Amino acid sequence: MKKSGLKPLKAPPAKLSSPMKSAMRAASHALALGGLLVGGAVWTISQQHPLYANPGKLLRLPAAVVDASRPTEQAFRIGEVLNRYTHDRALAFRIADALVDQADKEKIDPALLVGVLLTEDATLDPHARSSVGARGLMQVMPLHGGKWGCGSSDLFDIETNICHGVQILKEAMRSAPNTRVALLRYNGCVRGRNTPNCHRYDDTVLKHAGRAAAEMRLVKTQKAD
Repeated sequence: MKKSGLKPLKAPPAKLSSPMKSAMRAASHALALGGLLVGGAVWTISQQHPLYANPGKLLRLPAAVVDASRPTEQAFRIGEVLNRYTHDRALAFRIADALVDQADKEKIDPALLVGVLLTEDATLDPHARSSVGARGLMQVMPLHGGKWGCGSSDLFDIETNICHGVQILKEAMRSAPNTRVALLRYNGCVRGRNTPNCHRYDDTVLKHAGRAAAEMRLVKTQKAD
């Protein structure tokens, strides 16, 4: 046989990546992986309570802190109700947490506490001050500051103010024949002359409380979903 005059083709030499290309490829892989991890974390957080769905903040917190910040179902419902009275969602849920905490401790219906709070300060202004000097969300008089082991005498502090207000209401309820009288005593309306039209105070509180209870039942929670 004659040998063919064609020479066998040689495979082209493998192209070697430069150090710069290798570094860029490694960096792109790292960025892609990081993007997947962050995206997964953001999606997970977004499935939690809307208030805590701020990935910019939560991704810097350990998982235990993120889980601990989730409100109870009752606080969630109250927070959603209070959120209708303010543009500050974080404030609404902080107030809700404080109300539920005190309601649990003192065995008082949280809807009643919502009713008192909305009657005293429907704007949810922690720094509210009345013409007679009552302070904060529950409109507590300064003479009560520092009592009952509320942790502080600062009545403009949300948790401190609610703690004081609930203690005042609890004492009124303990000595009053019924809830209506207790509410009038909370308002200082024992004889109906301390505050104009104060004899309507109990009706106003119970109206707010009833509406809040009805709205709380309508709030969809994660369990319901």
